[in-house]
Amino acid sequence: MNAVHDVIPPAAFPFLRTEGAPADVGRAHGRAFGDRVLASVGVYRRKFDAIGLPWDKALAFAGRNIDYLRSLDPALVAEMDGIAEGAEVPAEEIYLINIRTGLTRMVEEGTDEDHECTTAAMLGEATADGHTLMAQNWDQHGDCQANTVVIEQHIPGEPALLFITEAGILFRHGMNDAGVGVVGNALRTNREKPADRATTSHIARRRALRCTTFDAAVQALRDTPRSHSGNHIIAADGQGAVDVEAVPGETFLVHPRDGIVVHSNHFLNADACATLEDRGRASHPDTLFRDCRLRDALSARRGAITIADVRAALADHHGFPVSVCRHPDPAAESNGYTLVSSVIDLTARRMCTAPGPACVGTYTEYAFT
Repeated sequence: MNAVHDVIPPAAFPFLRTEGAPADVGRAHGRAFGDRVLASVGVYRRKFDAIGLPWDKALAFAGRNIDYLRSLDPALVAEMDGIAEGAEVPAEEIYLINIRTGLTRMVEEGTDEDHECTTAAMLGEATADGHTLMAQNWDQHGDCQANTVVIEQHIPGEPALLFITEAGILFRHGMNDAGVGVVGNALRTNREKPADRATTSHIARRRALRCTTFDAAVQALRDTPRSHSGNHIIAADGQGAVDVEAVPGETFLVHPRDGIVVHSNHFLNADACATLEDRGRASHPDTLFRDCRLRDALSARRGAITIADVRAALADHHGFPVSVCRHPDPAAESNGYTLVSSVIDLTARRMCTAPGPACVGTYTEYAFT
């Protein structure tokens, strides 16, 4: 079908290269994107207002929670402190927008989330040139697109990173220069937990990319304590790919079939389906066809998949507007849509990213410098 082009995306996202200790790269992030950091804080303050959580109480919770995160990962807290300093905002506001999902799930499960997301990884046996590829359509509230940025980050002693995120937030999806990448999706279950002794999906993904091998990255993600459910695909150049369906206290694995693994917003692992209440199926029923549409499109090209094929699959409009390429739904209160469409070539260490929707965005290629 021909989609109504109801969103005019920017030509490209702002880009920043940073280098230095965690506090240094954080300060550079905050200084470069100060106005966008303030806007990100504003977006999530409105979300807290919408679920009846007073901002002062949320900030107080963030201040208490950060003691736990500091004991788990002091470098990430130093980076958040740097972002706050560079953007000249209170540190508690940066803490809060980085742990918000765990907190909102405690208050009123699901109300915070406009995002759906459809993701994939393709091993060399499935691609035309033997490269390992990853893909993500990141669907979220439309107000977040203006605050989305691309960062290349170099911290001594760690792999360099190239990733998409919102200004003020540590990570969304991306890769490191060792050829390890991670993309992800929201999941909802009856197993959310208090967020004061655990952390959020994007922090777990960021921690995984400190690793230079596939096995270590998967283990790092599985070992990070979780405050809420979430899905993660991890892949590494020439080493493999796996989907990790994570709930507080437990993880379930989904392995590639014929070199391809695809996920949306419902559980696929048989044990998870048998033991968990999968709330994503009820809140986002389109999840049930989005993963099939993307898998079918990629499987039809198995052994010959190119980046152009992946882009075309990410622009699929079956079920429009709640399709793989999502558009605002005039009948819904939310204005969520595909804010970012990314194709990552882990073998070439390159990331192609377009402001969405995927069908109209222009892809920009990023590589490590």
